Amino acid sequence: MSVKLIKICMLILSVSLLYSVKGFAQVNNFPALSEYKVVIQGDSGKWDANKTHTLSVVEANKDGYKYWGYYGLSYYGGNPALRKAGLVRSNDLVHWDKYEGNPIISGDCRWPNAIYVNSTFYLFYAEYNENNDSHIVMLSSKDGIRFDNKVIVVPTELGVQNQNPFIYYNKQDGTFYLTYYHGVERSNDKPLVGRQGINKKTKYVQKIKNYWQIRIVKSKTLENLKSAAPKTLLTSGYTIASPSISFYNNKYYLLVESIQEGKWDNKWVTLAYESNKIDGKYKILNNNPVLPDDEACAFQYVFDNQLYIFYSHCLDLVNWNWELRMVKAVK
Repeated sequence: MSVKLIKICMLILSVSLLYSVKGFAQVNNFPALSEYKVVIQGDSGKWDANKTHTLSVVEANKDGYKYWGYYGLSYYGGNPALRKAGLVRSNDLVHWDKYEGNPIISGDCRWPNAIYVNSTFYLFYAEYNENNDSHIVMLSSKDGIRFDNKVIVVPTELGVQNQNPFIYYNKQDGTFYLTYYHGVERSNDKPLVGRQGINKKTKYVQKIKNYWQIRIVKSKTLENLKSAAPKTLLTSGYTIASPSISFYNNKYYLLVESIQEGKWDNKWVTLAYESNKIDGKYKILNNNPVLPDDEACAFQYVFDNQLYIFYSHCLDLVNWNWELRMVKAVK
């Protein structure tokens, strides 16, 4: 083989390897995202001023609006006055009209997350007890405004948080999946009864350390989620919470919020994972964090084959002021 031919072959091989590496990197990335649009802000002097934080969207095609959204407020310091939910409606996912009777849930409601099934709205959110432990409830409504029939789906555990629900119907297997944050994040506080135990063999006190988990339960019906056994998708020694799931590009994407001292400029970020099975093993993607600038609480949805992400951007960490933004995947 001539030297010239060898050089040509080496060049072809190098180009092939370059494109293979580039293609591999793209496969292991979360989709590129558009420029953001601010979609909801709190009204000055009103119940939601500077505190809009989460937005859950369903396609209802009802009362002149294609999309119905349920938004919750930021909850810094555990202020019970901020545990409320409001209704907004839209026809383009950008411009939203607030329901004049807001808030539609006026107390002990954090992280409202909705699904629309057989002309019925179902709303999931977290409630709290006097120790600030949380559990997850489900309510239903025919008009999307007045909710009742409350059922506890994920029960209270002493000293433990069960919150940040995200309800998802998986068309691939005809099953409902509820993901949520489960963990202990107050282990350095004054111990509560039940937060520590006695080892029967050694008689020593066993203290519980902080941990954060993303869990999932599944059922063919919403009503039976309450009896489903949880499975842990992720476990961390630093904050991971606020899970949401979508099926896009023939894979499942899991988004979680995170913050870690000494990392990401000490900002809140959103991390992305992928899996070929909705309740299988999730691997972290290369282009994290996908939302890097004090951006958290991301809820993702696919409408008309387009992936949308509604998330919270912090305007002022000292006063815990946020606004709701939207980005979408760039095709």
